[in-house]
Amino acid sequence: MDFDTLFQDLENQLERELDAELINRLEDEERDRRAKLTLRDRLRALHQTNPATVMTAIAKDGRTLTFQLKNVGKDWAAIEVHEPADIGGPLILGLHALTSVNIPLESVKESLGTPVGEVSDHDLKALSSNARLAEKVNLAFVLRDVSRRRKHVMIHTVLGQFHGTIDQVGADHLDITTSSGRQMIALREVLFVQMQ
Repeated sequence: MDFDTLFQDLENQLERELDAELINRLEDEERDRRAKLTLRDRLRALHQTNPATVMTAIAKDGRTLTFQLKNVGKDWAAIEVHEPADIGGPLILGLHALTSVNIPLESVKESLGTPVGEVSDHDLKALSSNARLAEKVNLAFVLRDVSRRRKHVMIHTVLGQFHGTIDQVGADHLDITTSSGRQMIALREVLFVQMQ
């Protein structure tokens, strides 16, 4: 019996078993990471890897939107709407307003972010720079800025549209002055805000 061959075979077998165990552990960690992904995470990853992606979504009011992401915040997104024409252009969208999002098949992998055990070019850039402010602020913060600028807006909700200026934004609602008076709207009811 050749001891060198015996020990080499044992080493090879042990190495294969260790590799299989590592692969299984990485696959489990990746499944766990994907299970924790939010819609925001997926949209952010897609925007960071391919900001030109055109996608469609169905909003809670039944509209189908065709758009490109311009920015993704904590609970909102800035989008450029291509269709429908009546709300075409830049919008602020509450992520809660989306019931489904359809992304191109070739972009699905990018939307899932960086798998466990890999490092992407985007990850390296993120390590060398500060986190973007937009990713930290919520919808109320963005709407407070719109209010400060006294922009005329159209606020879309499931129940209808409100034209006017945002006077104040609280923790969970906003006040808009319209031609018929002042209206309070719960932020969870705001689907999108269109600047006019």
